[in-house]
Parts: sequence; structure tokens; C-alpha cells
Amino acid sequence: MNKRILIFGSGVIGSVYGGLLAKAGYDVSLLARGKRLKDLQEKGLLLRRAMRPQAETETVGVRVVPELCPDDAYDYVFVTLRAEQVEEALPVLAANTSSCFVFMVNHAEGYDRWESTVGKGRVIAAFPGVGGRVDEEGKVFYSLTGRLIQPTTLGEPDGSLTPRIRELHRMLLRAGFPTVINRNMDAWQKTHLALVCPLACAIYCDGGNSRTLANNRQVLIQLSKALRETFAFIHRSGIGITPGKYRFMRVVPLTVMRFVLSHIYASSWAETFIDDHTRHARGEMMHLTEALIALAARHGCELIELGRLLTGRIDSK
Repeated sequence: MNKRILIFGSGVIGSVYGGLLAKAGYDVSLLARGKRLKDLQEKGLLLRRAMRPQAETETVGVRVVPELCPDDAYDYVFVTLRAEQVEEALPVLAANTSSCFVFMVNHAEGYDRWESTVGKGRVIAAFPGVGGRVDEEGKVFYSLTGRLIQPTTLGEPDGSLTPRIRELHRMLLRAGFPTVINRNMDAWQKTHLALVCPLACAIYCDGGNSRTLANNRQVLIQLSKALRETFAFIHRSGIGITPGKYRFMRVVPLTVMRFVLSHIYASSWAETFIDDHTRHARGEMMHLTEALIALAARHGCELIELGRLLTGRIDSK
């Protein structure tokens, strides 16, 4: 319980992981800048469970810092930035003396770049199981995804089961996060992109939000085609659909997929776990979609249906 943790990034993901780890008794510091830094310094870290009408706002005690200095030593540094922000942060992380950086970042490029910059053996790959938003007053409304849907997922880049992975798994469970260890995080993250990139592009193509998309038959048909295409690529490329529960995406009838997607987008769950992030992180989702398209091209595959969804050139047939 004496583990020192830095959360490098204070958006929804960083705030929730930092807050719940602090509530579990860990020594947590939260790095923030700009307005978010001012809000945290003046009001503290404010957390409230979404989709629970009776939930009350909690003020969680965490230390707030404006920077990571080279000699600041932590047991775990959680990197909770958007994908397009990571490159700029790598030199700062590399200069720091901490031994373990947990990258909670969606990614399509493997981990060589991170390890070559930060240092071999200092990187853990992970992905959060949290959705939500920060309001204008700095209050974080959040929900955790369940174990059957998308738990917090982590693993060593080489797939080994190390003591630090087991320890981190225990820490996150203790803090209340449904958490699993995955032995092939690279395949897991690329599979995740095959899912979330089309889901986000469909909202942009619709031009509204998850609720309006739920009634847009034309875009939902194109989304269904794009999802079947991206999962077919992950399978045929040899990357491997991970976890295997998503293998059905390659073969499910388009009419069935459209029906299911319509009901998902019409739900309050979609507002929390799809809509909020998609509409407030368009730069990240465009960055990730371009990375997925480039990955497919390197494997000799053109993601035509995703490209049509991305550019708005959709076909309702």
C-alpha cells in the first residue's frame, strides 16, 4: 500500500484511475496543466458516478503537480493521454527515473517506439475500462465498463507474466476496476481499433450524436459494412482477433448488425461510453483511424468501406 503512483494526464481516464486508486489507499499524484490544474487546485478532484441518479459527488484527496521532473521517482506512472499527444510526452517520460510506465493509450503501431525512447523494460501496455466526461466546473462524471464488455486490460509488451504485471493487476482490482491480463496486447489494441474507429466515424458521418445516429439507417448500414471489413482484415492479416468474442463480427448479417447497432446507439450506455469521448476527441479518433488504414495498407489491404464512412461517401445498398 506504500506504492507511489503518478497519473500523467488529468482528463476523464486519469482522474478516475487516480481517484479510485487514491481511495484504495495508494499514494497518488495527478499531473495537470492549464484550466484543469487550476480547477483541481481550487476544488480538488471531484468524482460522480454516471447513470446512478442517487450517486453523490465525492472529493478525493490526491496531490496535484504541474510537471514531471527527471528525479521524481514513482513506482508506476500511468500515461493517460490521447494517442496524438504521446509523441510529445515521450522525451519527458524518458528523462524521468521511474521504472514503470503504464501506457493507457489506444495504439496501432506496436511498442518499439515507446520502448526505444522510454527504455526497454519500462513499458506496460494497457487500456482503460472507463467512460465519462468532465463538466465546465471540473466535475468528472464516470462509469466503469464491466468485465464482460471491456475491463481494464493490461500486459507486458512481450506477453510474459511478470511480478509487476501481477502486482498491478491486484492493485487495480483492489481499487474497484474489473481488470484482466492479456498475453497479446498488440493484437488486443489493434482489434479494439477495428471496433472503435468505425463506431466513431459513423457519428462524424451522421453529423450529430449517438441518438441521432441510432435513426440514420444509411449510415448504420455503412457502419456495419465497415465493421465487417475491419475485423476481416484483423483476421486475415494474421494479427488475430483478440479477444476471440469479436470473431462473429466478420460473418454477422448486415441487417442484424444494423439492428443491434441502432439499439446500442439509442442507449444511455452509448452516451457515456461512445458519444462523449467520440465528440470531444475527434483529433484522436481521426489519428487512430488513419493509423488503422495505414496498418492495413502495410498488410496489402485497403479498407474501402471504412474510407467511405470516413469521407461520407456512403452507399445504402
